[in-house]
Amino acid sequence: MKMKKLLVLSILGVLLVVGGSRLALAGNIVLEGSDALGLHGDSVYGNQLFTFMRGGSPLPVLVLGPDITGLLTAGTAVSAGGYSLGAFDLTDFSAVYIVSPGTCCSDAANSGFMAAVDLTAIGAAVGADPDTGLNLTIQDYEGGPAWGDVFGALSAAINAIPPDAFGGITSYGTAGGPGCTDGEIFNANGLSKGFTQPPVLGCYEHQGYLLEPFAALGFISLVDADPAYFGLGPTGAPLGSALLAIGGEIGTPAAIPEPASLLLLGSGIVGIVVKKRFRKS
Repeated sequence: MKMKKLLVLSILGVLLVVGGSRLALAGNIVLEGSDALGLHGDSVYGNQLFTFMRGGSPLPVLVLGPDITGLLTAGTAVSAGGYSLGAFDLTDFSAVYIVSPGTCCSDAANSGFMAAVDLTAIGAAVGADPDTGLNLTIQDYEGGPAWGDVFGALSAAINAIPPDAFGGITSYGTAGGPGCTDGEIFNANGLSKGFTQPPVLGCYEHQGYLLEPFAALGFISLVDADPAYFGLGPTGAPLGSALLAIGGEIGTPAAIPEPASLLLLGSGIVGIVVKKRFRKS
């Protein structure tokens, strides 16, 4: 009887841990303040970004907006041909990447973007939904109510962030700074996610995000923005970010096994219990 109870408890324990890990590994949300891929065609950075977005999934990324898939490794991305999800089944993709109109420096407020894409619908389908597990990256996200509920439950908090927390070329933000810069630094977080410091492109980032209000929501910086975007605060402090990320494997301790590993471990435990049971019989 004790052995039977141990077997049941082992199976339940494995299912609970695996289920919990799945919830902990829900989709990532990434805010990209750079045009290194869309405008400047840096395929090295682009492939690193898309590898990060896919999170180990064999499924490709669905690209909304200008078609930049020719810069990426074949099979890693599919262009939607615009901003509509159309007939695409999101279960066929690991992530969604929203490219700025014109691949640079524009957003919902000045480009008719909202007429072309229902960001609220995309947010509901992709955002922070643990059932889809999809990742979402937005290039040159500039904040403000015009972006709707693209972040699901996070939308209200993000839209409440002051406009001056968005630096660079923006129509909504008011923060100062250069039009573009190569002064970004890929920090330890970014390097640990597979990114490398890109070459001088003449202009890597067009936008920085003030780190403090985003960090309060759980975002971490993968790329420290050029301090010129945010001229206030302690000298030498990473005041802003050119690549922010939250959710999914972000912040998940490396020591926590992946669900597949946990399932394998649980199967082994169950196997040992069953073997002992048969031996006693």
